Amino acid sequence: AEGLRIALSELSDHDRTVLLMFYFEDASYKQIAEELDLKLGTVMSRLSRAKDHLRQRLVNRAEFQ
Repeated sequence: AEGLRIALSELSDHDRTVLLMFYFEDASYKQIAEELDLKLGTVMSRLSRAKDHLRQRLVNRAEFQ
C-alpha cells in the first residue's frame, strides 16, 4: 500500500486525476473526457502513461525487497 501511495504521488496531477477517476470513481473514458474537457485520445494516453509509471515503480520496488 505504501509503495502504491508513493508511486501515485509521483504522477503529474493530470495523469493522477485520470487514473483515479477511471479506477476509483469507475468513470468511463468518455465521462472523464467530458468532465475534464479533454479529447478522448488525451484521456487514453494519460491513463496509459499513468499505468506504465505505476507498473514500473511497483515492479522496481518488488525487485528490491
